[in-house]
Amino acid sequence: MNSQEIITIVLQIILTGGIGTIAYFLKRTIDRIDKCESDIAKIKEDYITKEDFFREQGKTDRKLDRMMDILLEIKGGK
Repeated sequence: MNSQEIITIVLQIILTGGIGTIAYFLKRTIDRIDKCESDIAKIKEDYITKEDFFREQGKTDRKLDRMMDILLEIKGGK
């Protein structure tokens, strides 16, 4: 083997290692992005708008007011 063949082999090993390293980190990054996308999709499914929240809170407040009125009527009637 002459020096030209040794240099070629060494360069091939270095390039293969570099490509392998790049592929590893690229795959890891893509896996993280996929996980983030699935998390975002789950959040979108469970998301409630501000208006919906206030509307539901209003319903709860009205129910509590009715319960309070009933309790006051019962207490006052005795």
